[in-house]
Amino acid sequence: MVSHLCAVVSYDLTMVTLSEVPAGEAFGVSATLFVTYRKCPQQALARLQGVYPAPSVASFKGALAHRLIARHLTHGPIEDGDLPLVCRMETGANLNGQMAAIGIKPSEFRAVVAEVSDVYTRFRSHPLAEEGPVEAEVSFADEVSDGITLKGRIDAVYGSGDSARIVDWKTGAHLGDDVDTQLGFYALAWKYRTGSMPAATEAMSLATGERVSSVPTAAGLEVIERDVAAMVTDLRSAMAAGAELERVAGPYCRWCPLLDDCSEGAAAVTLLD
Repeated sequence: MVSHLCAVVSYDLTMVTLSEVPAGEAFGVSATLFVTYRKCPQQALARLQGVYPAPSVASFKGALAHRLIARHLTHGPIEDGDLPLVCRMETGANLNGQMAAIGIKPSEFRAVVAEVSDVYTRFRSHPLAEEGPVEAEVSFADEVSDGITLKGRIDAVYGSGDSARIVDWKTGAHLGDDVDTQLGFYALAWKYRTGSMPAATEAMSLATGERVSSVPTAAGLEVIERDVAAMVTDLRSAMAAGAELERVAGPYCRWCPLLDDCSEGAAAVTLLD
């Protein structure tokens, strides 16, 4: 829980590009930060101040499923009989801290392994599981202006250069309302990283088969870049002034780490309940 800061400010944001953002505190810009800002600017500001949502069993399941998918794309298919052992290996190597923070018991872990194995089995039968060439879990951290770095990790990139296709795997029940924003951010990051636009971006639900795809355009990426630059300007200005940004309530308030100190979020959760 964090307390309210001394003032709430609203800025008339200049539509600048990332190369033109005003100087200020250095920080990384991820797809998560961008999506969070679109929902609630104050929650995005809080993330930069070290206030994050608590880890959850659902987030652990998603992370473990993504590790299995990355392993498949890198080393080949995992046999059914090997899945429990591979899940333990991946947890020990990459997710042990997250598991401990949540407090998953051994008996609960067996149920998690069973659910994650089902997700992986659905992926294994998907045509993209055999398509190549592919890079899995492509990390990026590229400084795009003074002190501002676009950072994150793309689940998979099929092809390369102008033919690259960015794919984001979703393990939840539906893709969500933010998928277009996330894919747009990945396309912008890819352009900064490689100098070319990806041929396509796709999000795929392994739970339902739902799919969202788009073909990035120069005009579309210019809009996204200006939106990211406006966010950076807003966040930097608030940090320099020691002020708050706008709080916007919605269904996502249930999981917001600011909820205990946010009347807007509390009212939204009450209405949802």
